[in-house]
Amino acid sequence: MSGGLTDWLVQVMHQLDYLGIFLLLVLARVVPPVPAESVIPLAGIGAATGEYSLLGIAIAGGLGSLAGQLVWFLPSRLMGRDRLEAFLKTYGPWLTIHPKKVRRSTDWFEKRGGLAVLFSQPVPGVRTLISIPAGACRMPILNYCLAAGIGSVLWTLVLAWTGYTLSSWPFAHRLVGYATVGLLVVLVGLYLFRLVGHLRLLRKGTAGPRPYTPSPNC
Repeated sequence: MSGGLTDWLVQVMHQLDYLGIFLLLVLARVVPPVPAESVIPLAGIGAATGEYSLLGIAIAGGLGSLAGQLVWFLPSRLMGRDRLEAFLKTYGPWLTIHPKKVRRSTDWFEKRGGLAVLFSQPVPGVRTLISIPAGACRMPILNYCLAAGIGSVLWTLVLAWTGYTLSSWPFAHRLVGYATVGLLVVLVGLYLFRLVGHLRLLRKGTAGPRPYTPSPNC
C-alpha cells in the first residue's frame, strides 16, 4: 500500500512537474486526509537528484497550500459569522467542524489576527480551521494571502529541505512511503472518530451553536 501511494504521488509530480506539486497541495488543503507532509519531502528527495529546486518546490507548494486554504476562507468571508454558523450547524459534522470550535477560534483570531494565520501554517488541521474565522471576520483578502502565503512557503521549504537531507539515506522513498500511509491512516481514523462524535451530538440535540454576542469586528 505504501509503495502504491508513494508511486502515485511521485508519478503526479514527475508528469506535471511543479504544477503537480501545486495541485497536490491544493488537494491536501481541500481534502485533509491527503498527506501534504509527505508530498513535499518526496519532492525534496527529487531536488537532491536535480529534478527540482528547493526554492521552486517551496513556491509551488506554498501557493498550492494558499489556494487550498482560500477554498475555506472565501466562502466564510462571503457568508459572515451568523450564516457560517447556521451552515455549520447543518453540514459541519460531515466536515468535522463544530460551530463551537469555530466560535472559539474566531475569538482567538480576533486577538491575534494575521499572526494566527502565519504561525498556524505548520500545524495540520489548524491552518485550515483558522482560515474559516479569518474569513468570517472579514480579514482583508490581501492580508490573508500575505500571511498564509508567507507561512506556507516557509513551511514547505522546511519540508523540502527535510526530504533533501533524507535523500542520502538508503530506501528514503520507502521510509517516506511508510510515513505517508501511517499519516493517512491516522488522519482517516481521526476523521471517522470525530464524525461519529459529531453525529452523536446531533442525536442528543446539542450540536447546535449556543447564543453569542457578535464582536464589532465580525
